[in-house]
Amino acid sequence: MYIAAPFFNPLQVERLEAVKKALDVIRVKYYSPKDESLYIPGKTTPKEILDANIKALQCSDLLVCITDDRDPGTFFEAGWCFASSIPIVYIWFSGEKGQKFNLMLGASGSVVRDTNTLMQVIERAAISGYIEDITYGDAIEYE
Repeated sequence: MYIAAPFFNPLQVERLEAVKKALDVIRVKYYSPKDESLYIPGKTTPKEILDANIKALQCSDLLVCITDDRDPGTFFEAGWCFASSIPIVYIWFSGEKGQKFNLMLGASGSVVRDTNTLMQVIERAAISGYIEDITYGDAIEYE
């Protein structure tokens, strides 16, 4: 499993850590670029980071993608997974009632709004062998 997420400010890191904690609770192994392939200017190159992350994506059976703050790198990873037929679960923490979710993302995977639902979806997938491409929890409108 691969976690695609921005981690450039404290709130983004908090969201990522919440997802990692939830996955730890259900004992799921994951790859997090923040922890595994962090870009360090002068030590690593952007190409080295890209190659490391693509290699990790190729080994993944599921992408958990935090959509908050609309990070381009995160969406690159989601697009790569969709093109590679790797299932995607989007988690949208900051979505508020009446706010709309991107329809391209919504059509390319499942959408959850909290870590409890994320855990349920992953546990259900472990039993059934697949993840349903649906929205879990509150209905979401698309734009």
